[in-house]
Amino acid sequence: MSANIGNVFRINMDKGDGIKPKPGDVSRNKYFVVLGFDQEGNVYGGVIFNTNINQNLPQDIKDLHMPVDNTKYDFLKHKCFIDCSRLKTASPGKLSAGQYLGNIDETDLSLIIGAVSQSKRETRAHLALFGL
Repeated sequence: MSANIGNVFRINMDKGDGIKPKPGDVSRNKYFVVLGFDQEGNVYGGVIFNTNINQNLPQDIKDLHMPVDNTKYDFLKHKCFIDCSRLKTASPGKLSAGQYLGNIDETDLSLIIGAVSQSKRETRAHLALFGL
């Protein structure tokens, strides 16, 4: 499985991935944007799409949710928000079991990486692990 920076995959994520499933479920399908990978190729770092911003989050975290219009990307059915507050991780197996959807354009990718790099929830060491 080879994934590139900016690729978007629909993958299954659960609590172990830092995702809170809906009541009665153990996992959720999420859109995952690849932002980097460790040097050994064992894990990809990226961000996820959310339909809405959780209004219970602190304002500084809400501010790190980048709006994305569905008219810009064919794989989106409605306006979404990319959560740039914290990197999520996915194994190559998780990506290959998922569905490749498309790519984020260079302008949006630059904005996403900039926002993640400024997040108070990220450390320089964690960002560096994925080449960010």
